[in-house]
Amino acid sequence: MTQTDTNGRGIRRTLQGVVTSSARDKTIAISVTRTVRHPKYHKFLKKHDRYHAHDENNTCNNGDVVVIEEARAYSKTKRWRLKQIVEKAAE
Repeated sequence: MTQTDTNGRGIRRTLQGVVTSSARDKTIAISVTRTVRHPKYHKFLKKHDRYHAHDENNTCNNGDVVVIEEARAYSKTKRWRLKQIVEKAAE
């Protein structure tokens, strides 16, 4: 997770993840994985979070690695927008 400044609008968070669903029109679901350390046993665990993002041109497919950034609320669950596609999935 990084912070960037975009056009004088303040700091917006960006996340990188894998597209898990692109079935809906102009919407993609992204799975973001992070590692956390267990407070008692000190084992590293993988935590998964799922975000919905706005994809204006329907360019993403399942398996693509993408970067999303915070945006205005597009719908009840969409609070992110597609910033760039890092890697396309093998077809």
